[in-house]
Amino acid sequence: MKRTVVIVLSCLFCLAAKSAAPDSIAVPAAPVSAPLSATMTARDAGSAQWYFAMAPDDVLPLLPVNTRLDMLDYYNSGVSRPSRDAAGGRAIVTGSSSRRVTFETGDTCSYELAVFTAGSDTIVALVETIRYPMPDSRIAWYDSRWRPIAPPAAEPNLDDWLTRDGRKHRQEVEEVVPFMTSVAEAGPESGTLTLRRTIDAYFVPSERPDALRWLRPSIVFRFKGGRFEKEQ
Repeated sequence: MKRTVVIVLSCLFCLAAKSAAPDSIAVPAAPVSAPLSATMTARDAGSAQWYFAMAPDDVLPLLPVNTRLDMLDYYNSGVSRPSRDAAGGRAIVTGSSSRRVTFETGDTCSYELAVFTAGSDTIVALVETIRYPMPDSRIAWYDSRWRPIAPPAAEPNLDDWLTRDGRKHRQEVEEVVPFMTSVAEAGPESGTLTLRRTIDAYFVPSERPDALRWLRPSIVFRFKGGRFEKEQ
């Protein structure tokens, strides 16, 4: 099956941001050795920044907890200063809300941590996007205690990407599109997950096949009852 979200290399994460979270968000157990950031307080428990700071080292092996806390402090203080990950690469938080934090490592990797809630259930999505040779994302899913869970969203196949008219031209598309790539954008505030097509960048602009017109530009999933359902 041609994959929509191709799992590329794991660059790994670093993240941050500030804002208090709703009381309904489950709070993960903090690692015993994890200190609080200078710009974070107990009021931040359950926020995207909190989840970022409390993530186990095996989830973010290139970003030790102290590095993550420094990144949060810089961002929350309005200081545009990058930290260094365990490999010596650049690591910086680029945005934050109560349910979402974005960050970058090196020159090719960007990340998004999003906290989705459904009643008393909390799901954490960790999106990793490799920018070159063409933007492509993978998503890792966790519960409120950073335990891996089965993907709550089905991975789209080629049929999901085809437009209504494109279904009549499936073979034409298969002959020129070797696989599908896309960028994932989490929208925890709106309860959505959007995959945007990036396979076009695989081709030289002057040689892009006409068959690409039979593919949808994006696929949107909506979070309902603890799972993501594809919008028609």
